[in-house]
Amino acid sequence: MKKIFAIAITVFISYSSYAQGPALFENATNVVNLGIGVGDVFWGAGYSGAPVSFNASFDRGVTDKLGIGYIGAGGIIGYTSRTYNTYSNGITYKTRYSGLLIGVRATYHFALNGEISEKLDPYAGLVAGYVITSHSGDENPYYNGPSAFRPGAFAGAHYYFSPNFGAFAEVGYNVISVLNTGLTIKF
Repeated sequence: MKKIFAIAITVFISYSSYAQGPALFENATNVVNLGIGVGDVFWGAGYSGAPVSFNASFDRGVTDKLGIGYIGAGGIIGYTSRTYNTYSNGITYKTRYSGLLIGVRATYHFALNGEISEKLDPYAGLVAGYVITSHSGDENPYYNGPSAFRPGAFAGAHYYFSPNFGAFAEVGYNVISVLNTGLTIKF
């Protein structure tokens, strides 16, 4: 298995290192993602409601080609909320918890070769952010909200329908969701 993985990495590096023409993401490229996330990783079990979050992120190319790609740096802001029900003495207490993510992210965009390089921009990244929580509704005596610093990692890709407009998808631990998808604007 290790040999297959090593061969795949070698082929990918060899293929990517001969990129011709400009890459989709280079030094000084700006990308804004507006998306919806699913898969609640922040609140955990016991909550009701759709595990949906909303997010916006920004990446800017900050290096010339480094290895087989380019490094980007930027930020992310996201919002999620869930409802927690507590039952006590025949009474249902409902509390709505909200979380606001404010963070930074770093990405590594792989420069591809061939026709696909004109539309597809694969990348991997790290995120670190602080989630500020609040609650409303009935007071839950067992829980006051976990405002906390959280790190994460993800992999994703932009697919461009035109030179400056496309879609994106990311999978991984993005602090408040597991899968993010939405629209991308490049300038």
